Amino acid sequence: MSIALQLDRNAAETLQDQLFDQLRQLILTSALKPDTPVAATRMLAEQLGVSRITVTLAYERLISEGYFQARRGVGTFVSSAPPRDGRAGDPPPPPRARPTSQTTGTRREEATATADFIDFNPHRTDGVHFLSEKAWLRSIRGVIDHGRANVRRGPPAAGAMELREAIVNHLAVTRGVMTTPEQVVIVSGRRQAAALIAHVLVRRGDVAVVESPGTPDVVDLLQRRGAEIAPVAVDEHGLETDRLPCGQVSLAYVTPTRQDPLGGRLPAHRRERLVAWGRETGAFLVEDDCDSEIRYRGAPPRSLAADDVDGRVIYIGSFAKTLGSVLGLGFMVVPADLAPAIVAIKDMAEVGGWLEQMVVAELLTSGRYEKHVHRVRKAYLERRDVLIGDLTARFGELDLIGADVGSQFTWVLPPPFPSAAAACERARAAGVGLYPVTAPIAHPRRPTRFHDRAVILGYAGLARPQLQMGVDRIANCMSRRAG
Repeated sequence: MSIALQLDRNAAETLQDQLFDQLRQLILTSALKPDTPVAATRMLAEQLGVSRITVTLAYERLISEGYFQARRGVGTFVSSAPPRDGRAGDPPPPPRARPTSQTTGTRREEATATADFIDFNPHRTDGVHFLSEKAWLRSIRGVIDHGRANVRRGPPAAGAMELREAIVNHLAVTRGVMTTPEQVVIVSGRRQAAALIAHVLVRRGDVAVVESPGTPDVVDLLQRRGAEIAPVAVDEHGLETDRLPCGQVSLAYVTPTRQDPLGGRLPAHRRERLVAWGRETGAFLVEDDCDSEIRYRGAPPRSLAADDVDGRVIYIGSFAKTLGSVLGLGFMVVPADLAPAIVAIKDMAEVGGWLEQMVVAELLTSGRYEKHVHRVRKAYLERRDVLIGDLTARFGELDLIGADVGSQFTWVLPPPFPSAAAACERARAAGVGLYPVTAPIAHPRRPTRFHDRAVILGYAGLARPQLQMGVDRIANCMSRRAG
């Protein structure tokens, strides 16, 4: 399981002590619940960028003091009855302040791209690396064998209670979000989540802030509700919060962990400004966090929802990048006073089948979901490195944005290249699909500096030979025209 831990190499306390204390605190505050499987030492060491011995020694201390249990042939788990009064009778320590960074068709069709056309479409994924049929069948068998076929539905429109409970635990330890099953609503993906939010919060004439460039389908949904769109520019770090509008605003749809599409990570001081602005204007902050699990360096920053004390953050998550878009399952965490209205609207729509929900719940609670995510992350990291290596060999030092998270990155083209739109035309003529950042937005007459010089390259749906062939074609078509 991925855990929301951040270690400070400049602190006086050793990395081992920091890891021990943070894991212990998660258990004492029930963020890590009894019998929860924890990450293998190798996986957690890779995630945190520390040696495996550091993690192993911290785990051994937690086992010796009764917080963890090592189960032979299975793995390491939080103890069934961990100590609750601290070591030697001491009360639990206050939460440690965490350092924050300032930087930021079908399965067959998705899994294969022909050699005739190399498509760097960022929305393509590789079905080969999604959960195998054997794994799905094992999970289904596990659901049935454990008598979970009869789901505890609660409000039917909200989704299976088992999955909502599993998501609550998952978010607590991976994103720092403390919530309840009653605030979790299962959806078919980010588009349905955005539609539900728009129906509940937006009336004709309301102001809605969106990132520019941003997510065109979300803009379309808001405009259909009659919203007045207020685009706010982004830079390589994400939303430029000093450009946020004053006055009454209904909501702001933001992607702080990985800006969509550029890829920037919103710095801590901008996150603070965004939250303060939401409080000042009365705006709800819709946090789209659908890419945070595919991260190659360090842990993701704390979610906006993790620090939401005003009940104004709506969190959207998805399993599309890890389990496949064909599954059609996502979720949202909504403030308690909005949940009944969201569920009432949701009651008129359909969500993924109950069996699929129960299987995903089983994957989350068994610890096999995190193992699968680790495999997907490793496969995509290899492809990313191949693509960056080939581009560097051809074009020298690269100006990249968002290469540390997700399955795509933005390449700011070097001076010899033509405009992004012209480069994409040349590439397409050479049999390569490149995509400019100039995707349809609310007000294209208000571009950022990236609109004319940046292209997006997705690598999840391409194998190594295709990546290499694609770079060769880009280099050849650009060099011919440049002369």
